[in-house]
Amino acid sequence: MHYFRFLLFTMALCPWLTWASPPPTTAAQLDSASAAAAFLARADFLEAHSRLMDLESQVLQLVADEPLKLGALGEAILAIYPASQTGHYALKTFYGHVEATETYNRHTENLLEIQNQMLSQGNGSQTSPYPIMTIYDGQTYALSRGETTVGAMYQRTEATNLGYLLAAQPSKGALTYYSFNLAELLDRYNAAQEEPPEGNNPWRLIREAATDMDSAAQTAIGAYLARIEQYKQAIGWLRVGARPGNILANTILARVYHTQSSGTQDASEKAQFKDLALDNHMQAIALGSTESMYTLANLYLGDYYGEENRGAGIPLLQQAGELGHAESLIYLGHLFSIGKEVEQDITQAGLYFEQAAKQENPDAILNYGRFVFTSREPPANQHLFEWLDRLARKKNPEAMIILGNLYARGVGVTSSTRKAVSWYKKAARQAPDDADIINEVAWTLTVSDVDGLKRVKFARRIMDKLMKNVPDAAGRPEYLDTWAAAYAANGQNDKAIELQQQAIEVAKEQARDDVLDILELHMDQFKSGETITEPAP
Repeated sequence: MHYFRFLLFTMALCPWLTWASPPPTTAAQLDSASAAAAFLARADFLEAHSRLMDLESQVLQLVADEPLKLGALGEAILAIYPASQTGHYALKTFYGHVEATETYNRHTENLLEIQNQMLSQGNGSQTSPYPIMTIYDGQTYALSRGETTVGAMYQRTEATNLGYLLAAQPSKGALTYYSFNLAELLDRYNAAQEEPPEGNNPWRLIREAATDMDSAAQTAIGAYLARIEQYKQAIGWLRVGARPGNILANTILARVYHTQSSGTQDASEKAQFKDLALDNHMQAIALGSTESMYTLANLYLGDYYGEENRGAGIPLLQQAGELGHAESLIYLGHLFSIGKEVEQDITQAGLYFEQAAKQENPDAILNYGRFVFTSREPPANQHLFEWLDRLARKKNPEAMIILGNLYARGVGVTSSTRKAVSWYKKAARQAPDDADIINEVAWTLTVSDVDGLKRVKFARRIMDKLMKNVPDAAGRPEYLDTWAAAYAANGQNDKAIELQQQAIEVAKEQARDDVLDILELHMDQFKSGETITEPAP
């Protein structure tokens, strides 16, 4: 009999069955690693893990409404696995309800100690997941933090062959996502098979869990099938996975339906898929998904659901922004700064950019820095320079350029061409083959009207190196224009004219009417022996 079903069968036959209580355990005695090792070493591990899973599942079903039933369940869990978060949480809840303070305190301390040991081994990200023995301990961890599980999915990542991504909804604010590591369970499960899979593959375990109606497993299978474009089969698994209210299944389903709507020419099918995508986004939004709020807002603003529904995009962005979604705040800042879909309001734009940057999201910080420089206003939040400096120290070349721009114009800081040039050169050295970075640095140091900022030899040198090392750069008329300007600034007008002619020809081939006029204007200047000087940055 499959081990995930074993206890249900046993309990059905023996409703009077109880488990022996474990000896009292104190926080000082509790060692999660030793308990896990002993549990994994059990000869009957598969059956024991099945019993543990069933009991923990019952606890999470009963914890809110029937605390008096948790005592026996908690004791039974700890008899199997003394380091179970769910077991100690059950007993903490039970003894708190019956006002047995000493025992309540003991299980509270034990739960905290187990969690502290778990936290010491990871940070809950996909690159550093928390180790757990069962998926219910992951759900219990979220529950102990006052959060409700609203979705989950198994994953195979670089950090682990079997990960468990959990989405949890706090009482206020945005969803929290936790990544857990079930590698020890997978190792032991595969080792117990008559024919262990190659590479410690998790799919046999996931398929069995999916058969046992594990929504996280069903969603994982659906996500995999969607990734390999087996959309019909993916939809079947994801729809089943979404039934218990799995927000991750809903968001993936929405993407699949969107892809299908874009891939059909049949008007009826297209409309049906668009409606299904909308339904799943709305279900995910109801569960608190800022990702679906942002995605659906983009679809509305892009007239995907018709021009008449475009106005629905801004409230969704604002809803996601209130929950701290950085991308939505950035988008709102952009819309208010240019007056698109809303009345232009530079002050409001700055507030949105600032709110996003406060989360120390790298893209938000860069957008806030660009906005502050463009508006030529001191930043509302004086931490901007600290944030940019931290990004720059992490070798982010765009942060270096923005710092250079702010110092060049003295925006929010005392102007210093020395510091500006230093930051520009650091950016170029950090990303010598990044065409956008090199082009921006070279253009600034070639044409800037800021006294003392030009470094034309350096600009020509980095453009020469870019064009040599990145042949595709010659396919962008903007880059050729910068290259030509650098040669003109160095007194090499014949070369500048030759390069500018290339830029014009490329622009014509690509029908780049947006740049053709300025390229021809620059050509006239080069032919007249002039160099280019303009406000840059």
